[in-house]
Amino acid sequence: MKRYSQKKVYVWVITLTFVLMCMGCATKQPIETGSQPPVGTEPRKPGKTKPQLPGKTEPQQEITYFEHTVKYSGETLSIIAGWYIKDIKSWKALAEANPDIDPKFIFTGNKIRIPEYLMKTHEPMPKEFVDSFYPQKPAKPIPPPPEEEEPPLFAPK
Repeated sequence: MKRYSQKKVYVWVITLTFVLMCMGCATKQPIETGSQPPVGTEPRKPGKTKPQLPGKTEPQQEITYFEHTVKYSGETLSIIAGWYIKDIKSWKALAEANPDIDPKFIFTGNKIRIPEYLMKTHEPMPKEFVDSFYPQKPAKPIPPPPEEEEPPLFAPK
């Protein structure tokens, strides 16, 4: 009985040691000497921001949008991007410009904002362009009506 409890305590000590080591590794942050910014300032990312003088702010460019109203069933962000931006892979830019719309569910009547700086054309999208993305079902040939055959005659023998 004594041996069993010692083994149990030993397993608990090893498990607890392992958990504490894992928690210690997960919470430690790498420390780089000489590259930490002074206390109270945020580190700058190179190439992302320009240093600004106190009191001076740069005017931000306001993005203007063209608004497309979904008219046809089957329209998707990639089809809309293909028409207005001329690149169907730019659908992600439209998704970012329209955070209130789920890209998987676009319905007739939705208003899609398109950033003006991406647009190649302002002409409305025709239905033929939307239909060109879907394969056309070939018309089924109508089979001729079956010819009626006369049933064979039979009589008693």
